[in-house]
Amino acid sequence: MKAERGNHFKMKGILAFLLTLVVLGSFSELQAQFVFKWMNIGRLAHAYSQGGITREEEPQGYGDQAYSFPSIEHNSGNQRAASLWIAATDFTDENGDLFPVKIAHHGPRTIGALQFFDQELIQVARFPQPEVYVNGARSFRRWSIVDEVDETIKADRMLYLKNNNRVGIDMEVNVHAFANEYHDNYHIIEYTFTNSGNVDGDPEIELDATLEGVYFFFIKRYGFHSGSAWITGNGAPWGKFCMNDAVGDGNDAYPLDFRSQYAWAGYYPDQTKFNTLGQSMWEELTGWLAGLATQGDTLGRLAVGHMMGRTYIHADKSTTDSADDVGQPYTMGYMNSDHKDLADDEYNHDLMGRQYNDWITAGRMYPHHADLVEPEGKFDFPTNDPSTVLGVSDEGGWAFIEGYGPYTMAIGASVNLVVAEGAAGLSDTAKVVIGRAYKKSGADDDLLIDWPADNPKASLTKNQWVLSSKDSLFQMFERARANYASGMDIPQPPKPPQIFNVTSSGEKVALTWETYAGEPDPVAWEVWRADPLFEFATKYELVKTLPGTARSYDDKVDDPNPPISGIEHFYYLQAVGPVNTDATGLTPTDVPLKSGRYYTQTYFPVSPGRLAGSTLADIRIVPNPFHLGADQDIRWPDRQDKLGFVDIPGKCTIRIYTQLGELVNVIEHTDGTGDEYWDHTTSSRQLVVSGLYIAVIQDNVTNEKAIRKFVIIR
Repeated sequence: MKAERGNHFKMKGILAFLLTLVVLGSFSELQAQFVFKWMNIGRLAHAYSQGGITREEEPQGYGDQAYSFPSIEHNSGNQRAASLWIAATDFTDENGDLFPVKIAHHGPRTIGALQFFDQELIQVARFPQPEVYVNGARSFRRWSIVDEVDETIKADRMLYLKNNNRVGIDMEVNVHAFANEYHDNYHIIEYTFTNSGNVDGDPEIELDATLEGVYFFFIKRYGFHSGSAWITGNGAPWGKFCMNDAVGDGNDAYPLDFRSQYAWAGYYPDQTKFNTLGQSMWEELTGWLAGLATQGDTLGRLAVGHMMGRTYIHADKSTTDSADDVGQPYTMGYMNSDHKDLADDEYNHDLMGRQYNDWITAGRMYPHHADLVEPEGKFDFPTNDPSTVLGVSDEGGWAFIEGYGPYTMAIGASVNLVVAEGAAGLSDTAKVVIGRAYKKSGADDDLLIDWPADNPKASLTKNQWVLSSKDSLFQMFERARANYASGMDIPQPPKPPQIFNVTSSGEKVALTWETYAGEPDPVAWEVWRADPLFEFATKYELVKTLPGTARSYDDKVDDPNPPISGIEHFYYLQAVGPVNTDATGLTPTDVPLKSGRYYTQTYFPVSPGRLAGSTLADIRIVPNPFHLGADQDIRWPDRQDKLGFVDIPGKCTIRIYTQLGELVNVIEHTDGTGDEYWDHTTSSRQLVVSGLYIAVIQDNVTNEKAIRKFVIIR
């Protein structure tokens, strides 16, 4: 699916663009940036731009801007910036001016909108987007716009984009994402570059010449897990302490047959409480940073028990030879992320000459960045700052680079490249168990930690466990490569439900779902729930296994393993298929495949309500007094600032006053349950101060009133 998709999608692309404007903002806000679409059906979620790459802080915000992994976690973006530069030598532009080197730039900071020109951005799904509702509201974290359903595509989602640039090369990209849990942590990206001669935003062709010395150059600047990087240390959110390494570049003997570059969150020397490998969630953030991390996530969980990278699956030898060139990328290496020459002036001959000679055509650098940081290879007990190498210290750290070329491209000639990009590492449970043991030890870097804890398979230090993520990453690379080699014919899990409803009511949470028309019943359904009373917010437990014919389940407070009234819960539902016997793409066999959990993941909290109070005399306010310094077990464990009004009438109005009689807030309780909760804020969303407060609860059926006093100590 490449150029031929263009006319087919033209009208749908216009409609999707208008919808994207509504989702992302007004026309004025988008004039200076490309449109994005999220691919977020697996553990890896990423927003793809019409410009072909996501530059610094795109989409806007610190947390989830690029390559969010694990996608369920809070502010888990892992890429700080990226660049795509397309270069040619001895280039004559549309005005007849000669350039020894001409480069079309997009990123890492520059928008690229005057050098790259968007044409299409279309997302295709193998089946319609499932609809998830919590208490009647559509629940999602990153809105995913599906433009077309095509049941013949091999991936679960395919994103197609096309643009052109000032060098006169059209770029077409197909991105493939999978919901199969053994393949949902990477995306396969196919690039096709064609010399069209179109150097601006209209369809008219300006040039008709062969291009020489053509390179396609990428900069990948990772900055791991934004939410935890602020705890690790200053500069970490920007990738300052990122470690970069390479395999398969011919500089060392590697026991593998692929080429890739990858990165991990390295050591921050100024953090003296603990060794920063793995970015332990050691303490709560305060002030404006507090919203970046999950409250109460302070047990030492290893937020970055993973690595991220790219494996190079295919690169044409030339425009006439489509065999894979093992000498590509020609350039594999590293560069400092705040270098003065990271600029985009397409008319500055000296700048483009330096960019071409110093970076784009730098070749396969050796030693690697990681070797320069730790020359003795002691990655499991690092002692050096990754932001300083070769006598150069960079506040933005160091990125890895890849350059494909040189190619000679006649008019109409094309070059094809294929990469897979993703992340892999320790399981969610392992990150908690290992991180907690490390924190409880007082940051003993020599402590051997068994995992799994109940049946030890290995005893490693915390740092060694973090670095074992490389094994998982390389396994991911092998699966991605095998998947692509198979024509992306990996086994398909059953489809998720088309509609999933989660509703709170008296003493239960009701789950109902509908399947796609004509879809056979799965072997079983699994109901999963997150309980904040557990050790961390992303830990889900299997609540119930139901027969494939089931279409509903009531999660009741009187069950043996109940949801808890007043506590915020999250759910997902999976269809379970038969035991897999197809090993295509190195997919494990002898295990059942399940529908992708992220199709039905709820992002709005829900809790079972109490039954409405029978008399006003039953009304209680808990905890009372509320003391911010009290142990979390004494307060509501799921949120820091939370006060509960329990055993209230099913329909009532709660008015909160200061002891001087000033109205603080009004809460309308209408859901028929016996509980309501308040987050200590005024009607203008200001946090209240310590003091005595008065609540007046009016039953809206009988108009009777009850008065309760409570104390807040902050």
